[in-house]
Amino acid sequence: MNVRQMRREEILDGLHLVWEVFAESLAPSYSEQGVREFQNYIRLENILAMVDRRELLFFGAWEGEILCGVCAVQSTGHISLLFVKKEYQRKGAARMLVQAVWDICVSGLSLMQITVNAAPTAVEIYRHLGFRQMGPEQEAGGIRYVPMEKMASPADVRPAGGKQAKKRTGLIVGIVLAVIVLLGILGFAGYRIVSGLVENFQEGQSGQDRQQEDLPWSDGGILEEEPFEDTPSEDTPSEDASGGEGIEGINCYVAENLPYTIEEETYTYSSDGSSGEYPMEFDIAYPQISGMENTALQDEINQILEDCAMSTVNTLYLNPSDDLRESMLEQSQPFLASQVTYQVSYADSDFISVTFSDHYFAGSIYAEFQDLRTRNISLSDGTVYETSDIVDINDDFLEIWKDRMEEEAPGATILSALSDRQFRQILGGEILENRYYDNFFVDADGIQIGLTYHYNSQDDQGIIARGWITAPFERSELEPYQTDSSFWEAIND
Repeated sequence: MNVRQMRREEILDGLHLVWEVFAESLAPSYSEQGVREFQNYIRLENILAMVDRRELLFFGAWEGEILCGVCAVQSTGHISLLFVKKEYQRKGAARMLVQAVWDICVSGLSLMQITVNAAPTAVEIYRHLGFRQMGPEQEAGGIRYVPMEKMASPADVRPAGGKQAKKRTGLIVGIVLAVIVLLGILGFAGYRIVSGLVENFQEGQSGQDRQQEDLPWSDGGILEEEPFEDTPSEDTPSEDASGGEGIEGINCYVAENLPYTIEEETYTYSSDGSSGEYPMEFDIAYPQISGMENTALQDEINQILEDCAMSTVNTLYLNPSDDLRESMLEQSQPFLASQVTYQVSYADSDFISVTFSDHYFAGSIYAEFQDLRTRNISLSDGTVYETSDIVDINDDFLEIWKDRMEEEAPGATILSALSDRQFRQILGGEILENRYYDNFFVDADGIQIGLTYHYNSQDDQGIIARGWITAPFERSELEPYQTDSSFWEAIND
């Protein structure tokens, strides 16, 4: 079976298939209003308008000359259509279509998850495809559905899970072994691709913003070639933004005579792929506290720090879904990696602020990300503070914050791409469009407030930018905007 993005002229055939399957399998359980709503949605002029605006991508599954399944995904990562002819159901078509969507969303659109409003009768099917239910059955416009999601990128996911303690080994040695296997897969033509990947991974990228040329699936929504055969451009444009010196450049403050001790824990694991696993390389470091009188609170705080550092490893390796395990086996260039470094940027008797830099590959050598995650924790009660807890995100603050961000990363595409309303949503704690989330940390100089982003432009420039930027503030500069949060008492004692 062959899965690829559909050409514009093929979409009408795809919509005929969608209506045929819907009319036979779902329409009898829909209200008249629901059927009309669905019919209006799949009108050709409506669908083509969304395709032309690059709001919708259409995929098809073919068995020879026969179109046997269709999947449409919005540019936000929401699957709006997934239909397979009855005679081709339970033959892997749905799984292959969802895999194609997963690959595009994580590699090409830089999304953090994909979602779907599943028909109640299809919930179990989506569970088998790696989705999880996000709420109860609902109804809108006469259509009953169950909201579901599947994580496409670990970004800020912090699932619980045990770890396998292993002796820390050299990252470079392990990744070289993985590269040897990858070179065998890719052949000499892939040498420069993988060599550049390894060099970047060894350097850690220090949060540096990256761009690459437009991938074919974002070219007007029309793709004639197989999407899986795309390779990154060798002539990769870049802009100087996001992170500067990285977290290594943070001016940290750790008070003397702390009533607790900060120690480093590590998790490392590597595989060259020769034992049946896919190539992978994990090198994770994170702080742990010991010596607190309240040992239960100490354990809670340590778990928060460990979960933040291990989020990528937990999601991709230690606790993956069954579907993720299977989808990795289908990757033509599989690679899992996470390199996490950290800084205790501020620590006193009542408060600790920790920054984590995670350079990771989410299943493929093309799915490369660089995220900043932070945890700001009260050592008195375990409260984890977010940006919206400590400052009022009003118009005045937003304007000052944007100016400061521009000073830190002049000309960064992301700063002109989003509206004030979107920035306010991000700083308010929303993971916007599965692409952007806020972070802040305290250091010796004051407080830095910023965001991590996975940006994909929808214009002819085809820019993909992944990284993070933070804006520094002295504490006195934030006084007009500070809330009544206990955070301010904790850092001023």
